Amino acid sequence: MCIKSVKDRSVYVLLKIAVNCLDNKQMLINFYTCQSVLTWRICYYVTDLSAAKLKRQPNISLNKQIVKDMVLVSANKMLIALYEQRKVILVNIASGQVLSEIALKIKPRYICMTSVHLGATTLEGTIMFIQVKDNIIKADTTLNLDVDVMGIAAYKSNLVVTYDHPGVKIISKDGTEVHKLDNSIAGRQVFKNPRRIATTSDDSIYIADWGTHEITRLDSCLTILQKFSGPLLNYPLGILSINRDQLLVCSKRNDSIVMIQPITNTMAVLLEKKHGIESPVALCFCGVQKNLYVAPDSGNVLVYQLS
Repeated sequence: MCIKSVKDRSVYVLLKIAVNCLDNKQMLINFYTCQSVLTWRICYYVTDLSAAKLKRQPNISLNKQIVKDMVLVSANKMLIALYEQRKVILVNIASGQVLSEIALKIKPRYICMTSVHLGATTLEGTIMFIQVKDNIIKADTTLNLDVDVMGIAAYKSNLVVTYDHPGVKIISKDGTEVHKLDNSIAGRQVFKNPRRIATTSDDSIYIADWGTHEITRLDSCLTILQKFSGPLLNYPLGILSINRDQLLVCSKRNDSIVMIQPITNTMAVLLEKKHGIESPVALCFCGVQKNLYVAPDSGNVLVYQLS
């Protein structure tokens, strides 16, 4: 096991023990370190999605602006990257109102939250951090990388990025490379077009690759642990960790949302065309509202409520 900080690991174990002792065992605490300060928040109510019923709710209207990627800031706010419009917007989920926006010279690719008040989006060979405070977003610092960066996700006190070499890196927030995996290092084709990233509470990293039509599971040293492929994964794009035992993937060319269960190594279709899914590209989930948000490549955001 690759552990960068014994202190971080100790706090991690203590928090996991605390979660197991909670009377309400429906809660999963997702936490991360940021600038050496451990912060945490309750993100998800763990739900067995294989048995869940999903009811369609009114869309979040974006006036046909096409979502490239999106991430929840809170239970009622969402940060969205609009590729063609070259901007990042902060949206009120209930009303669909755009609260704030950042106009960009370069098309934003993928987006994540790195802490409670700091987001990040990828812009070709650059990561731009985004201040998120109340109803306002502002461009913060930028980080130049030596690769054409694509996907991005927070991972402990670091970031995970995919790039078009193709490969995956774990980097510190100042750009220092911690671990790297690409085809030359592996000695075979591992990736072709790696894009979005999901991380889980057991320190796993999942990479969606639309070129190989695979989901690859990595550990904290970027060692390959598991691969998922098959006819259900046709041009996988958006990927989301609901909990460490359940992932959701946008299977774009199948017009479906696929649930992967790593422990049992199984996959099943959760939502499909008859539920209104067409060419999905991104998704996120709010355990507080019990809502699943799905972005197709035709604009707007679809909303499904768990019951």
